[in-house]
Amino acid sequence: MKHAKLLILTLLTAMTFAACGTDDSLQFRFPDQENKDDNNGGGNTNKNVTTANMPAVVKNAIHGLEFPKLKNNGSSYAIVHMDNTTGMVNFSTEWDDDMKSQRWSCYTFHTGNTASNVDRWKPSQGERKYPWDTDLQEQWGVTDFTEDPTPTTQGFDHGHICPSADRKLNLTQQKQTFFMTNMQPQYSNFNQRGTWYKMEEELRKLAPKIDSDTLFIVKGGTIDPVGSESNILGWKNQGASSDVKKPGYIPVPKYFFVAVLKKEYNKSTKQYSYSAFGYWFLHENKAFDKSDLLGNYVVNIKTLEDKTGIDFFCNLPDDIEKKVETQDVETIRNIWGFKSSK
Repeated sequence: MKHAKLLILTLLTAMTFAACGTDDSLQFRFPDQENKDDNNGGGNTNKNVTTANMPAVVKNAIHGLEFPKLKNNGSSYAIVHMDNTTGMVNFSTEWDDDMKSQRWSCYTFHTGNTASNVDRWKPSQGERKYPWDTDLQEQWGVTDFTEDPTPTTQGFDHGHICPSADRKLNLTQQKQTFFMTNMQPQYSNFNQRGTWYKMEEELRKLAPKIDSDTLFIVKGGTIDPVGSESNILGWKNQGASSDVKKPGYIPVPKYFFVAVLKKEYNKSTKQYSYSAFGYWFLHENKAFDKSDLLGNYVVNIKTLEDKTGIDFFCNLPDDIEKKVETQDVETIRNIWGFKSSK
């Protein structure tokens, strides 16, 4: 019943912004979006557009508000991880097969998917601890890896981008977070005790507590050059390193980023409001200093776009997108309650 109420509210929201071609209902179900490709009313000039070769599951998902603008560079593939036991989109990933790296994972927090019902997934005998992505194979006919190149002997972890701790509704959702396409090499301290770990803890506390509210989240590590900045620390293949790209090697991001959009319902005005912020972290092998504050790493979404080359929250109506992406940092800190020493 709770889930049904959530679906009704979401559908009403989609109707509210129908003139702008926006549909954020995908985090709750897997609808037929056959007629959602037209830019109704011209209110969204940079939204994701389907292509003829896209699998149906991808076509039906890429208009969700959590999705950034797809790269469409000939080597990148949007992977949609469906939870077929509930009909939910669990999370999605953009995989760059030329780089052999994911670019980002995006997902949602709402009252329908934040329950903690299962423990951390453990592989059965004979299963890989970090499985190859069967959805990438089924949706695009592409294989991510045949051997795991993660440089664990050099002090790096398999860094979850969509965290396993954020997906404990059921074992299907939990296991999908262990796919290799959801991993990027992260320094162990950064992943387990550093700013990334601290960020994940705090972000879970922001999960909505009422049915009408949603968080839309994008996370990743930098793999694309922007201007003169390469945005990577180098290339790794298990114990081997290289300053240049080589077959079998994966890039190690120089920075990691988070983009968060909140949609919440105002009962007084009977309208939805939106606010957003970003995090920008230098990828370094150190624990989080107790005197440090996450608010020191907060940026607005426009800054995050400039640093990453990624267009976040492109499926918002243009006027709303511009407003939430260009707020000054002090305003963002006040809205979200961030403390900063800067």
